Amino acid sequence: MSSDREREPLLECRAIERRFGGLVAVTGVDLEIRRGEIFGLVGPNGSGKTTLTNAITGFYPPNTGSIKLNGKDITGTSPHKVARLGIARTFQNLALFNGMSVLDNILLGRHIHMHSGVFRTVMYWWLARPEEMANREIVEEIIEFLQLESIRHELVDGIPIGLKKRVELARALVAQPDLLILDEPMAGMNQEEKEYMARFILDARAERGVSVLLIEHHMDVIVGICDRMLALNYGEMIASGIPKEVIKDPRVIRAYIGDGHGE
Repeated sequence: MSSDREREPLLECRAIERRFGGLVAVTGVDLEIRRGEIFGLVGPNGSGKTTLTNAITGFYPPNTGSIKLNGKDITGTSPHKVARLGIARTFQNLALFNGMSVLDNILLGRHIHMHSGVFRTVMYWWLARPEEMANREIVEEIIEFLQLESIRHELVDGIPIGLKKRVELARALVAQPDLLILDEPMAGMNQEEKEYMARFILDARAERGVSVLLIEHHMDVIVGICDRMLALNYGEMIASGIPKEVIKDPRVIRAYIGDGHGE
């Protein structure tokens, strides 16, 4: 039974199409992510990357097609239920809460595992407190893993962009997902910060068993750490496979690199 589970894809998208009125944002997209894989998703701005991600996470369900996670059909499932089923994501535009500390922002990532209610509050010492301590332990582990100890009590407003991206990664990881969707996690970073983030992504896969869907404009990162990749343009698939081969595809060169979108 376990061997069948290991062979089946973690995430399987088939013939995904999403329309907004008369605009077809993505059409005919197939995507399959294996367990333990880092999978790259690339394309110029407006190619459908975010639309596909939003379809997977339930924000904008596909009009046609199917999405399976761990063999279970999750097409049209609401975002909070998708999160509970094992998908966490970061956002292209940082979704951190200003005015709150690094620690508090990361703690918010545990909300899907927390139980609430009047009875649990009344019975705090017997029920809620042990749960709170267990959640804190996981958060502390991730803070150490991502080397955020020195800024744990600082407000996120005042830390550099590279650290903000790391805090958002931490918040996603504390949810203990099966699949981590990273939407341009290296945007705005210098080369050293990019290398740090790439190492953390690789370590998350190796040490925490997380599979990753990586949306990124930096092609050197995609080639350097992704096992396979998919390239989109105008909402359609133009190439997929091993990164070193895909980036040589003339369609990818024209649509992505040739238009000045790549780096």
